[in-house]
Amino acid sequence: MRATTRRKTPVGPAFVLVIVSFLLSTTVSLFSLHTMNRNNMREMNKILATQVFDYIKNELSGPIMASRTMSSSSLLVDALMHEQELGTEAFSQTMADYLTGIEGGLGYQSAFVVSEASDGYYTRDGLIRTIDPSPSGTDVWYASFAQSRAQYDLDVDNDEQNPSDLTVYVNARIKDRNRAFLGICGVGVRMTGIQELFLTFEESFDVKISLVNADGVVQIDTSDANIEKLDLGDMITEKRSNDYIYEELAGGGFAVTKYVRDLDWYLIVQSDEPSEAGQFANVIALNVGLCAFVLIVLFVALRINRQRTDELHTASFIDAATGLLNRRAFESDKADLLARGTDPDLVCVTADVNGLKTANDTLGHDAGDELIRGAADCLRTCFEPRGKVYRTGGDEFAALVHVHKEDLERLQNRVEQVVAGWSGEKVGELSVSCGYAPAWEFPDEDVADLNRISDQRMYAAKEAHYAQTGRPRRT
Repeated sequence: MRATTRRKTPVGPAFVLVIVSFLLSTTVSLFSLHTMNRNNMREMNKILATQVFDYIKNELSGPIMASRTMSSSSLLVDALMHEQELGTEAFSQTMADYLTGIEGGLGYQSAFVVSEASDGYYTRDGLIRTIDPSPSGTDVWYASFAQSRAQYDLDVDNDEQNPSDLTVYVNARIKDRNRAFLGICGVGVRMTGIQELFLTFEESFDVKISLVNADGVVQIDTSDANIEKLDLGDMITEKRSNDYIYEELAGGGFAVTKYVRDLDWYLIVQSDEPSEAGQFANVIALNVGLCAFVLIVLFVALRINRQRTDELHTASFIDAATGLLNRRAFESDKADLLARGTDPDLVCVTADVNGLKTANDTLGHDAGDELIRGAADCLRTCFEPRGKVYRTGGDEFAALVHVHKEDLERLQNRVEQVVAGWSGEKVGELSVSCGYAPAWEFPDEDVADLNRISDQRMYAAKEAHYAQTGRPRRT
């Protein structure tokens, strides 16, 4: 028999929903992190390229201006125009004095002049060598620049006076008043300063920075082995664009290219694919922790809710005044027995308190309540070891108990003894009329019929009680 029907809380679907949400959240978080890292790397490379670009412009704008100023110097132009008249020694001294003043006055590592007329290469030490101006000679840089229309360009080479130093030379075209080509002049800047800046950025931001010429050949790099040997031309996708050009490399990295118009070179900042393993691990760990926390909270909440639901559901089957099962529980258990059939040893009992109205009228409702509680306690003592006891109305009770045929009379006597021995604080005695309907006596009847029969027998016992005591029926 059942007294309550437990309601199942859908715990499984809730946990599945949380786990699926966790998986979706983790996937979205990892994708967002990956996208954010790539965007951050792109912006960082662009900002870095901007800083390097500004530094290069500031670092080389001075040498460019100095070289172009030298090329238009009337002293230098006049000296080259009268080179033969001055003679080799006098002209060499003139160049030495002039270039010493340039180096000392402007603070450059080296300054030079190359005469188109004599092919002489002059420094602060005067004439140091004669160049080979042929296109296939050792001084291709001279032949290339002389044949171009450029007013200046940049070239990377070893310093003429300090061969171990790589130097960025700014070459400027010297012309006479009739625009005839007289030679080339310029200044040199030691590359170590630019390389040190590049190295600082590379170590700080895990990137690779290079300056390449228009053909893509590396001109300035932190590795001397790459200079004028490594070709990065495939990274120059837009020629002479003023924009910062962002490219994703085949290997998964990134490159930002910026055209440096004053140099006619390209600044290239490369970076590898950002390492995300540590970040991914942190995101997964955080999501696992949150998922575990949510699952624990959900489990506890569902458990508390189930307990509370069970308590409320159970309470709906309990009579608050006596602690017995109530009519709802009785009807539920009868329905269960109707569905599955009546046990052969089942006995349906109906009981009713005698004299309740008299107690209420003469001693007050507290006395009447005491009688009801007394009857409940007596019936519980006698019947509960064998089944269930219910309060079905104000002073009405029922029981569904399992009793063998030979034990029924003993149970009835037990009830009479317990009831007769009861005494309360406000009421001295208790009388209860009971009706019994055993299943073995009515084998063809169901529990509803047994309940009807027990009711009839209870009312018969009640009439006999009032007839025996001589009290009015409604007392």
